[in-house]
Amino acid sequence: MRWFHEAVDRLHGAVLSRLVPPVFRQGLDSPAWTAHLAATQVSLPVLTARRHYTITTPTVVGTVTAGFQVRWGPRPDVPVIVYHHGIAEMPYDKSFRGICRGMLPTQAHLVAIRAPFHRTWLDVRSGLSTLAHFMAMCAVAVQLGEAVRQAVLARGARGSLVAGLSLGGFLTILHHLQFGTANGYVPLLAGPDLAHALLATHWRRCLAAPPLTHPGPVQALLDWRQAFQVSDTRRVRPLLARYDRTMPYAYHAACYADSGVPVVTIARGHMTGSLAFAALRAHVLACMQGLGPLKG
Repeated sequence: MRWFHEAVDRLHGAVLSRLVPPVFRQGLDSPAWTAHLAATQVSLPVLTARRHYTITTPTVVGTVTAGFQVRWGPRPDVPVIVYHHGIAEMPYDKSFRGICRGMLPTQAHLVAIRAPFHRTWLDVRSGLSTLAHFMAMCAVAVQLGEAVRQAVLARGARGSLVAGLSLGGFLTILHHLQFGTANGYVPLLAGPDLAHALLATHWRRCLAAPPLTHPGPVQALLDWRQAFQVSDTRRVRPLLARYDRTMPYAYHAACYADSGVPVVTIARGHMTGSLAFAALRAHVLACMQGLGPLKG
């Protein structure tokens, strides 16, 4: 069935390339990652029993809106899982709801982060218009994930995992590199080099011309392999799909192997893997149980 999984990935990319305006069509100029983080000032509302929250925050591209939801666990002292969605995932919590079924709601507080530019499809078009907008989106999502993680811990949670799918898996790795505060990191269908997915796979057809002829800015801001290799990767537990054409298995498995990180593999593609909720959920549960006692 390899042909099926790969064909679904290629078809998905072909359809999006016709529906979505070229990515980074309005420019590649962007400040460094550190400048994006410094410009992002996340301020959380008080967490209550309600589920959904919205925030606004300044960024280098102006004030943006993001959000999150919290599904409280059965006791204050269970761990918290902070989850990042994929690019252009609509609704933003689709994979979150698919993965966080069964035993997970009884074992953890569950947090889903809504990155900027993910309220509607029109928002996504804005978020992909420039490399600076894209990096601002990543900076807000990572900062917000850490702020909510700390807030839930302050209410009694014992331990935390950060997880994410596709782009969300890349954001999970950025959280690991920027903060390293969680007990475990679970990137799903993703690796530390997002530039490769944009520049060297079928997703090339979605890019505007400048990134293809002058890939340097994309490479500089979205290839984190070197930083990942020198980080403490013992808490990183990735899952990859063997027939993935968006985050090619051989490339990203090699990235993890270079850092001594074992990889769990499923026989799916990127799109079919993103819908394999039972397998993704089993991996998250195994990561919770395999990291030993979780502490705040």
